[in-house]
Amino acid sequence: MLHRAATAVAIGLTTGLSGCSGLPPLGDKPQYGRVDIPDPGPPEYRRWLPAGWDSDTDEDWFLTYVEPGPFDGPVPEELVSRRAVQRRDLEYLGIGYENYDSLTRTTLATVREGTFSADTVRSTLADSGYEPDGTYRDYDLYARSDISRRVAVRDGVVVSTSASLHRTPDLEATIDAGDGQTERYHEVDPIFEAVTDAVGASRLLSIGDHPSLNPTVAALGADAFRVDGDAAYHVLLEQYPETVEQPGERMKSAIEDEHYTGMAAADTIDIGVDGRLATAGARVPLQPDEPRDFVHDPPQITWGVAFDAETSTVTLRYELGPELDADRLWYDLVPVDAVNRIENQPLWPDRDTVGPGDETTVEMSDRPDADGVDVRWGPKDDPGMRLFSYVPQRTE
Repeated sequence: MLHRAATAVAIGLTTGLSGCSGLPPLGDKPQYGRVDIPDPGPPEYRRWLPAGWDSDTDEDWFLTYVEPGPFDGPVPEELVSRRAVQRRDLEYLGIGYENYDSLTRTTLATVREGTFSADTVRSTLADSGYEPDGTYRDYDLYARSDISRRVAVRDGVVVSTSASLHRTPDLEATIDAGDGQTERYHEVDPIFEAVTDAVGASRLLSIGDHPSLNPTVAALGADAFRVDGDAAYHVLLEQYPETVEQPGERMKSAIEDEHYTGMAAADTIDIGVDGRLATAGARVPLQPDEPRDFVHDPPQITWGVAFDAETSTVTLRYELGPELDADRLWYDLVPVDAVNRIENQPLWPDRDTVGPGDETTVEMSDRPDADGVDVRWGPKDDPGMRLFSYVPQRTE
């Protein structure tokens, strides 16, 4: 089984929070040389991706692996932005983001691993809209239907699916792969095996069909951050087909042609080639050790939602998560054809704080051309970050 060559335009992983394009200044040419980059960890995350998943996907990055851990001190700006997205997309299920050992997200499911008791998650789910839904292997299952979501729980592992986060949710296939009950993707796809063998595990890693540097010619790519003591390292790896000559030179050309690299401020970039694999690595500057903008630390929240078609009203329930200042939560009614248009309105205009158990309503009739509601996080005069989206299923 071979990957098709990606056909999308170059897409960077930056979330738009940092305001940094990742492009080198016009006319600047990077220096190349040896950079001592820490060795990666083993690619244990790939055990969660079954061989039978639908690899003919338009997803830019079909597997993301994160080691949350403590996040104090100076860190690269790009890593801050990417971490914010990972944290935002993780529902609160009784365990805080930083307390997981690892997170693996595919187009099928998200897997959280760590040292925790299943009882902690079970008791938290009891206070939410999730309902018990039987068992599968040695997992207890929970489900809800407002937005189709499922959770499987055992000691040290939570596997979850969401119709809004996973393109083809498949809880059972993910569990089967993790338990070794079915073939894994790296066992049947030599390109994926080669790339994951080479890139291993990092503090944050994304693997996909649309590499950052050469999206139209590279068969598969990986984008990783490693952190070692007082330094961070950005690593890009791409696997090229036999028809592409001199992969290392191809990678250099892409960097110099100002494709997104995330390495703009690096003093030296190390280019390596191993057969059809080309790697670019650089030590990247750290941010000053100072408090971060709160937008970069979005809360973990489990939302419940209901829609009344007669009144065109959406009820949002804050089910699980921390107590928050109400003036950091907003909503935006999203027209079908909205492009870069955000009009934040207070979600709880008469409250100072909000937390678990609070509800609010949004009148979609206020914006007849809107097809959904976005909940946003940040100050009113800033677009901030989208926390949650809901598009009601309307009947004619």
